[in-house]
Parts: sequence; C-alpha cells; structure tokens
Amino acid sequence: MKRNLKKVLSDILFQNTGSTTSILEAITNKTVEVEIIQERIICDSDYSTQYNWGDSLVMRATTLKAGGIDISNNIVIYDADKVKQLDDFCVQNCSIPIGKILEKIDYRRVKIFSGLRKPAYLSKYCDFFNLTTTKYPVKEYQFIHNGEVYFHIIELYLEDNLFDILNGTLII
Repeated sequence: MKRNLKKVLSDILFQNTGSTTSILEAITNKTVEVEIIQERIICDSDYSTQYNWGDSLVMRATTLKAGGIDISNNIVIYDADKVKQLDDFCVQNCSIPIGKILEKIDYRRVKIFSGLRKPAYLSKYCDFFNLTTTKYPVKEYQFIHNGEVYFHIIELYLEDNLFDILNGTLII
C-alpha cells in the first residue's frame, strides 16, 4: 500500500512516544531551536483538579524552529511548585525544548489526542501569528514521572513548513 509524504509525516509525528524534538531534528536534518512566545501564570481549575496541581500554573507558549523556519507551535502547562520537586530541573524562561530537558529524568508520555484541530484550539492560550490554514496536525499528551502528571503539552505542527524543509533536503 502506497502512502503519500503527508501521511507518512503525520504517522511519524503522531505515533512517536519519544522526544518530538529528536524526531523533528531527524526529519529536518537541523537542530531545533525554541522561541518563547509567552510565559505567564494562569489559573485553570480544570488542569488543577484533573492533575491535583496548585491554583497557579505556568503556561509556556513556544515556537520550535529548524534553520530559522517555524515548524511547531507548542503549549506547555505545568505546576511550577510540582516541577521544583525534580532535582536539577529548571524550565521557566529556558530556551531549550522541554523534551531535551526531560531526557535527564525517568518519565513516560501518555498521548491524549492526535489528529487535526483548528488554530483556535491554541489561541485560547496564546495568539500564534504564523497560523494561516484552517486545520493543523496536533498531538496532545502528558509527561508522567513517578505516576504523576508533571506537564500537559499541546503540539501543533506547521506541516507546510516541514514539507518545504523536506523538499529542500530530500533526494528521491
């Protein structure tokens, strides 16, 4: 059964349960860099209740870039007090992808959703001005350490930009 490149790329991104940053670096053949768009304290009783977190949570909005090209927009929500429990771990104002920071601890990822979403799904957290189409591939998951959720992450992939990078680097 033949599949097109778009389907293959979606399968790789959606089925991956390891570091998305490592996968994106392998796909693009470039180092992935983080641009922090916004980082602020939020109050969200849904996350606080669901994960047994405190009332003040951190919402971190980032764009991942490969070779200066936007490839992913991300929302990371976490309880800063809970994250402080991890030894030698600092994420606030850090320009390193969360996945690379987490390589130092024993964790697992639990996927909550993977599929297409409208840009408005992320805009309730932060306005990303690089969203120009009606739907994007999105993966949403939790980072779990010692049976507890430490991070809730939403990744929106800028598929057209990933294809542009691939077209510039692939020989078929």
